[in-house]
Amino acid sequence: MTYEALLRKAFKLAEAQDKETEAVKFLLMETYQGTPHEFYMSLNQETNQDVEKLFLERLDAYVYQHVPVQHLLGFSYFFGYKFKVNEDVLIPRLETEHLVEHVIHYYDQYFFGKKIKALDLGCGSGCIGLTLKLEIPEIEITLSDISEKALDVAKTNQQNLDLEAKFVLSDLFENISDKFDVIVSNPPYIPDDEEVMDIVKKEPEVALYGGKFGLDFYERILKSAKEHLHDYGLIAFEHGYQHAKPLYDLIHQYYPQAKIIQMKDLAGKDRFTFVGFNGVLV
Repeated sequence: MTYEALLRKAFKLAEAQDKETEAVKFLLMETYQGTPHEFYMSLNQETNQDVEKLFLERLDAYVYQHVPVQHLLGFSYFFGYKFKVNEDVLIPRLETEHLVEHVIHYYDQYFFGKKIKALDLGCGSGCIGLTLKLEIPEIEITLSDISEKALDVAKTNQQNLDLEAKFVLSDLFENISDKFDVIVSNPPYIPDDEEVMDIVKKEPEVALYGGKFGLDFYERILKSAKEHLHDYGLIAFEHGYQHAKPLYDLIHQYYPQAKIIQMKDLAGKDRFTFVGFNGVLV
């Protein structure tokens, strides 16, 4: 069997079970363990039997046991960087890459050239904070999470990427005493009674569910954020598409003088909210 035939077979199985064909292709490419160019050049070649066997085992786990391909591989890509992921952390999403892009844009606009302190609140794998450090070396980054297991994953990623970072085990701001110029967070925002796909259930509940309306963590963050933010500062949130208006109202309730900017993701859904203080986001 050629790699192309193996991929077609896998696509057919995935489609029959309502699974993503792009995830299947990613799984085969990474199991192949070559560059994307090498993989595509090999499509008409006979498969390596060890690669085929391992891929079919992983494919079975993805299709029938709903194990995310990133868990099967042990990593995910974010901003072009490889991050370790497992069942203890949320798998990085494309939308979160766009959150980081926006934060970088605001850094360039309001903080460029300055050595600032940033906090990745509820860091999970550390993909947000560590990517900011990679892209803006001047940032002094702190990563915090309530889960010690998640912090272990983030620390592994920090070591693999050879970065300096501070880690704090904390329920939001509970164990955090520093002040920051930028606080960025992608907290749990799925409403408690919302049904999710089987494959999402493989991710940690603590990183998914955000109370009855999905806003509990945002309100807790907003209640304490100003105590941990310099006067000239920025808060950056990712959130569910249905949360834009209630989150705007919540922010205005706590910080009526703040500048609030909301943005859509590439699918045209409300996804990001930024809060600026004393000249940030003018």
